[in-house]
Amino acid sequence: MMRKLTIVFFSPTGTTRKVVKAIADGTGLEYDSIDLTLPSSRSQVLEFGSGDLVIMGVPVYAGRVPSLLSETIDSIKAEGALMVPVVVYGNRHYDDSLLELKDILEAKGAFLIAAAAFIGEHSYTAKVAGGRPDSEDLESAKRFGNGLISMLNKEPDSPAKFDVPGNLPYKERKPSKPDTPITGDACIECGICARNCPTGAIDFNDFSSADPSLCIKCCSCIKKCPSDAKSFSDGSVVSFSGWLEANCSERKQPELFTPVI
Repeated sequence: MMRKLTIVFFSPTGTTRKVVKAIADGTGLEYDSIDLTLPSSRSQVLEFGSGDLVIMGVPVYAGRVPSLLSETIDSIKAEGALMVPVVVYGNRHYDDSLLELKDILEAKGAFLIAAAAFIGEHSYTAKVAGGRPDSEDLESAKRFGNGLISMLNKEPDSPAKFDVPGNLPYKERKPSKPDTPITGDACIECGICARNCPTGAIDFNDFSSADPSLCIKCCSCIKKCPSDAKSFSDGSVVSFSGWLEANCSERKQPELFTPVI
């Protein structure tokens, strides 16, 4: 039985969206897209069933699934759906995020047929995994998608179990000091930053003003600014960027996990 394909993703800087769309393109199926990036989109209840194949992608934040998605993910109904968890990380490590997402979806009644961890340009610095996912990554994603269809065509009686890396308990979520990007004189007041902020932290009446209690340091505003007017000038983001550039520049490859059928 061929199922309806839907991709679901949270992607402030666009890297996760690119990966998940490439996987879907590789299946050769038509598909629907559910983008959870903006606040208004996360109020919907996601409901899937036995006629659905769902590829769900999230970025890795400090080795975990973004806590911002907790309420949305908790509301998912997926009894009998076939699902594929995908995480995208910035070339450091995905730690417990893929295991966490796998566990969440299985707890919702989904049958997982595969999983993957891909690499995207780090949100803090383009010097780490710059330009990724690149053409090599996207081709890998398409082949992975094609493999999903090959597995479905075998129509196993029940999806086989498989393991992914990770630890229990999951990596502790450590609080970080509230901070927001600064806005320089190059700002042209186009409003792209505010319209694309996944938490609504940026003031629509003053694009240089942002609520530090809402900012998740995703760097969507920095990456999307057409005049490069936004940046973090000091604090933990700058110091961690330096550490990443010194320690995480060696290219890592996507990791794909499938059961033996």
